[in-house]
Amino acid sequence: MSNHIPLSLRRKIVIALDAEKLLPPVLANQGGNESSEEVNAATASRFSTFKTVAWAKANIVRPNEDHVFLIACINPDGASGPLDAGAITNMWNNMFTGQENHTDKVKEAEGALKRLSEALSGVGVSASIEVVLGSPAEKIPEYVHVHRGEMLVVQAPVRSALAATLAYSWADTCANVAECPTVIVKLSDLPDNVAVALDPPLPTPTQNE
Repeated sequence: MSNHIPLSLRRKIVIALDAEKLLPPVLANQGGNESSEEVNAATASRFSTFKTVAWAKANIVRPNEDHVFLIACINPDGASGPLDAGAITNMWNNMFTGQENHTDKVKEAEGALKRLSEALSGVGVSASIEVVLGSPAEKIPEYVHVHRGEMLVVQAPVRSALAATLAYSWADTCANVAECPTVIVKLSDLPDNVAVALDPPLPTPTQNE
């Protein structure tokens, strides 16, 4: 019977991922040709989002009883907090190339979320995806409210010690504002083997006897 629980009756879990970690380096950095180091860093970042979803599946999500909303926010001004020199540069560049760049980012993020959704489906978890334009600190709590989320899982952004001292991250803001319990998942807390939670189990051999 649990396999047929309608979406309206399922527990709704929102998993908010750092959009920059879903993107290829050329889009994440809004630059030109990416170096091998940037490619390796982008690969590691994408794996970190996979581990975040895998951790949520292993510790929070109940297959066939919950529905997962995967969401990522693309910030048009390139900043998730107070403006700095880099954010101002991004805003200036976006005056000329922003629309096309945003379209590319949205497509790439949607593709990455779709692959994560398919991985969840492979282990019996229903999921939907959405990429929105705007500040994650504002859009994610709003998304939780609109979709009546009952739990929010947030991938913590990587920040310098100075930045963490001076201001809240968007993840901290979401935890304070969202109208549901919130778990912030730190990358440093996740071992690589947590990824097995998204590996579909091997089929059980059938006996012919």
